[in-house]
Amino acid sequence: MKDKSKEGRNLSPSPLEKYFQRYNEKNLLPLHMPGHQRKAEMGTALPYAYDYTEVEDLDNLHAPEGVLQEAMNRTAAYYGCSDCFYLVNGSSSGLQAGIFTLLEEGDEVVVARNCHRSVFYALSLRKAKIHFLLPEFWEDFSCFGSVSLKEVERLLREFPKSKALIFTSPSYEGVVSDVEAIARLCHENGLALLVDEAHGAHFSPKKGASFPVSAISLGADLVVQSPHKTLCSLTQSAWILGNGERYSREKLSFYLSVFQTTSPSYPLMLSLEKATTFLEREGEALFSHWKKVMKSFREQARTLSYFSFLWEKEEACFAMDFSKIFLRALGIPKLRLGKDLAKLLREDYGIESEMHSGENLLLMTGPFISEEELDRLFLALKDIERRFGEEKGKPLRSKLLSSALYQISVADNSLQISEGLKEGEELSLCDGEGRICLEYLSLYPPGIPLLFPGEKLTRGKIQGIEALEREGIELQYSRHRQGERGKLIFQKDKGNV
Repeated sequence: MKDKSKEGRNLSPSPLEKYFQRYNEKNLLPLHMPGHQRKAEMGTALPYAYDYTEVEDLDNLHAPEGVLQEAMNRTAAYYGCSDCFYLVNGSSSGLQAGIFTLLEEGDEVVVARNCHRSVFYALSLRKAKIHFLLPEFWEDFSCFGSVSLKEVERLLREFPKSKALIFTSPSYEGVVSDVEAIARLCHENGLALLVDEAHGAHFSPKKGASFPVSAISLGADLVVQSPHKTLCSLTQSAWILGNGERYSREKLSFYLSVFQTTSPSYPLMLSLEKATTFLEREGEALFSHWKKVMKSFREQARTLSYFSFLWEKEEACFAMDFSKIFLRALGIPKLRLGKDLAKLLREDYGIESEMHSGENLLLMTGPFISEEELDRLFLALKDIERRFGEEKGKPLRSKLLSSALYQISVADNSLQISEGLKEGEELSLCDGEGRICLEYLSLYPPGIPLLFPGEKLTRGKIQGIEALEREGIELQYSRHRQGERGKLIFQKDKGNV
């Protein structure tokens, strides 16, 4: 079958690429960084030809007035917002700069429990007092659903001094929340809204398009996106979008210079500009094809007997990003864990997955995905059923891991994360019951903390951690590397417990 997604694609250079080409045609002698000086001897595998430093003609990301500012203005115009800043240290740097822009030291903030760890790192540095917002937990998929508007309303009443709300939409799994209603509620209560939309750079600036509407068009004040995740920029490139008057552009620009390198990568910035050009020239047409291909795969997937997909819960959330394939095997004991399914797909079918977590597996598609590629995935899953499926009966479903993850995830209602490197002592989980933990414990990916420095270790959390480790789920400890599994660093002084 012919890949229709490649028909009519405009491969002509983007505006910034044309500018760089004209610059290179000047044949200037580059007596400046970088050391390779764009010599042809370096080969073509890496983008040496466009690897510059901040000379006069090439603008400066930290004080843009020329071609880089023009490029960022085009991105802002596409999304219909007032500001766009390129990020060369990933979405993490944008989230951190956004948090420091919206909050002063010691401020109160409402934060969704399933935010990325970079959010919590910044909040700990800001010494913010966190009020946790717990989205609905879907036990049958061990993941969080949409942020509840009623829960937001309750927390804003309970903690009226909060300065901002931070949550993730879409989630890593593809769950979307009602950003428009939540933004309206925040603004009515005097809060700013920061949305981690790292996985939603393909979301539309207007209603009626193939994908959900971007948070920046729905009233969010600051939105961070990673075009490298779902569009076509290079890994580590991202941007932060801003709209309205609830943040200081001057402060945001300053904190971006704090959290980003002073030697920004021009190949990364060029890839961001090319992502914008891609959106302008053919984004919606290609997205429409993407949606059609994914719809066809969904119809095929309905014929599978031993796999369950997250989109089956679509009615239980506000919306869902159909580009994600989040699944788990049912009734196949050998594939009960996502890591086992990932290994089988990789070794026997040549298919590499994005992430496994507990019983789940996440596969991500992109705007250039073809029907042939998804047919290959479907046939692989069909063959796995033929090879490993038991006689058809009631699917086996274990709630052990879901229960364990939920027990750990339910944090205290409010928390001030302590410095993650305070001196402490290493203890077994059982000996640490009732003690204050001094490190992060995470499932990675996706990088959402299960435990925080400053949080008390309860019996329920101990049972959850032990259950995960018995099942062979790999947990990432932020501090102790040499210790045994099942140990954490705790605060020494019991009198502070």
